[in-house]
Amino acid sequence: MQARKMLFAAILSICASSSKKISIYNEEIIVARCFIGFIIFSQKSLGKTFKVTLDGRIQAIQEESQQFLNPARSLNEEIQ
Repeated sequence: MQARKMLFAAILSICASSSKKISIYNEEIIVARCFIGFIIFSQKSLGKTFKVTLDGRIQAIQEESQQFLNPARSLNEEIQ
């Protein structure tokens, strides 16, 4: 229900700003609005999936950095 209210408010603000000649539509504005809408939609619908994916990537980067900080140990592991 909250998403519908936000969508309705966004449509009303776009209509009001275009009728008052406040907002001029060109390619950049349309692309920017679509991108912002995509980001909001993605965050609301896929937020947990992104968090799990990024947490896994963070863990992998931390493990790689630990190996980088201790090259002798990682070299021994590669040799064996």
